[in-house]
Parts: sequence; structure tokens; C-alpha cells
Amino acid sequence: MTYDASGREKGLEVAFAPCPSPTALEAEWQELLARADASFFLSWPWIASWLERCPHPPLLARVTAEKRLVGAALFVEGRERAGPWRLRTARLHATGDAEMDRIAIEYNDVLAERGFEAAVRRVLLRRLVDERKVRRIVLPMVLSHWEEAARSSGLRVRRRAESLSYRVDLETLRGRGIGYLDALGSRVRGQIRRAMRLYRERGDLVLEAARDLPEARAWLLALAELHEARFRSKNTSGAFSARGFGDFHRALLARAVPLGAAEILRLKAGSRPIGYLYNFVWRGWVGYYTSGFVYEPDNRLKPGLVAHALAIERYLRRGAAVYDFMAGASRYKASLADPGPLLSTLVVEPDLFFSRLSDRLRGLRERWRTRAAGAAGAR
Repeated sequence: MTYDASGREKGLEVAFAPCPSPTALEAEWQELLARADASFFLSWPWIASWLERCPHPPLLARVTAEKRLVGAALFVEGRERAGPWRLRTARLHATGDAEMDRIAIEYNDVLAERGFEAAVRRVLLRRLVDERKVRRIVLPMVLSHWEEAARSSGLRVRRRAESLSYRVDLETLRGRGIGYLDALGSRVRGQIRRAMRLYRERGDLVLEAARDLPEARAWLLALAELHEARFRSKNTSGAFSARGFGDFHRALLARAVPLGAAEILRLKAGSRPIGYLYNFVWRGWVGYYTSGFVYEPDNRLKPGLVAHALAIERYLRRGAAVYDFMAGASRYKASLADPGPLLSTLVVEPDLFFSRLSDRLRGLRERWRTRAAGAAGAR
């Protein structure tokens, strides 16, 4: 890739237009997807289900090289308060609606042909600022290469939030010729084996996948009930209580299950279900999304640990490359998997006076809060 005097990529053309209907976009998105190393969250099942429920019409960005489509992304434009200002804002594959965004995209990115990823990120950031006059670009749950793209484009970037992911490298286990439990520390391995013995006193311990879409939807409903019951026991609510969350996942399952791109797994001890896992399966990658379990007074019973252990063994046998617990700093993830990449929500802005002033005001506010908290602790 070559650059002009301003550092922008030569040969790349960018066009912004209102996004067409999912039906009209599908063929073009799928064709580019076949030429891209894209995550499940850029797969057509996820994107189409999101588009159908997007409360604001998104903007489709197309990037071409010699008239060939090499990049695409969807942005929702709006306004976001920054001190006394309301800044023109664009969000990548997100809406800014807290309820809608609880579907929680991860590994967010542009859809780009292999080899064009970095150039597409840079050119889209610059054109959003220069042509669309966007003053704040929000990139939810992206990897670190977006920070490099922003800085190399002369833009300011900061992390609004971040979360470590956790994953199990199944290819490494396969190469070592060992099972998953054998790779765990003795403490957690002992907890899982003890729980398995206790469950087997009730009958066979079986992990099975929903056989078709109607069964997957029925199991998702059972999962949601257990998921919400767990949160209610903590005087809060889970993701399934969010507006549109269940509708989104019913639509997603309708597209993904026939492709083998999503699975609902059910764990039974004897005749009784004790838990469900909802996983995405994409190009050798398995991503654990959410779950629901039956919790009992006997804390030696560990339905979550057992379900994940059996699921990981299942995908190990099936040739998957990685089992990804995705983002979220939970103790059970740290005990079952190794640290993976850091996922961050980034804010990218042009290097303008109000951006620098906002940074200064934000820093002063944080220092004031730190001092106030320290003074309160000293009393």
C-alpha cells in the first residue's frame, strides 16, 4: 500500500451511504466475508440479526481498491455529550442504546479482505473525521491494532473500558496428546472430578447439543430462565431482561444453527437437566457466550465447571482450535483457561482544542474523585 502526502492510503476509495436492507446487503457482505479473516461477530448471522433490530439506521462504509470491494463496516451516527459540547459521534457495529448494546459484541472490527485490514481501519478513521465531520468515534470491544490505526492516522485515542479475555488453546492440547482435565491445576481438576462423581450418583452425566432449531430455541428459553433466576438471587437482573435481547438471539439462532455456527448444549445428570451453554462456532473458534445452571445447596456440585470441562473435551475431539471464554474477569475463567487478548472500548478523536480540553477536565475530575475517596477513607 502506498500513501499520499497526508499519509492516507492511495488507491483506496471510500463511500458512505445509508445501509440497505439486510436482504439487499447479504450477497455483498457474504462475498467479502469469504475473503476475510473475520470473527463470528462479523458473520452474517450476527450482522443481519443486529441490523433488523438496530433502532437507528446505520451508515454503510464501503472501501474499494480498483473497484473491488476490500472493506465494509457499519456505523451508527449520533451525538454524545462531552462537557458542554454534544459531539457528532459514530459507533462501530453498536448503537449507543444501552439496552440494545447488551448483546455485547466482541472482537469488533471492520470486515476486510485479507491483507487490507490495517489500511481499511486507517482510511475509515480518517474519512469519518475529514468527510463526515465526526468528532468522536467509539469502537466497542476491539483489539489493540485499532490503537495503532488511530495513532498512525494522527488521531487521539483513549480507552473507555477494557477487559481481559480467557481461552483454552485446543491445538496445543492436541499436540501434547493430553486431555483438558490433565492440563488443569490439581485444585480445580479435583473439584471437577468430585462434582462429576456426585452427579453420576444420579445417573449418566451427559452433555448433548440441540438437534435442530426448535430444540435450540426451547433450550435457550430454559437457559434464560436459569440465567435470570441466578441474577434475581443477587437482587439484580441478567442480560435476558434487556429489551430485545431474547428477540435478537432467537433471530440469530434461526440463521446460525442451520450453518452449525451456534450451539445450545445441555448437561444432564440422569434424567434431570442441570445446565445449558450457549456457544458460537466459527472457523475453528468456539466462543462461550452465556449460560444457565441449576445451583444447589451442596457447594461441591459445580455445574458450570463440569459443563465447561465436558464442552471443552467435546470440541477438542471435534478438531476445534480454541475455546474462548471471551471477555470478563471472572474467577472461574481464570481457573479454567489462560489469559487471552485484551479487548477495549476505544474513543478516537481528532486532535482539536476541545478534545484536549475534555481530556484535561476528565483528568481533573478523576484526580478530584481520587482525593475525595482518600479523604473519606481517612475519616
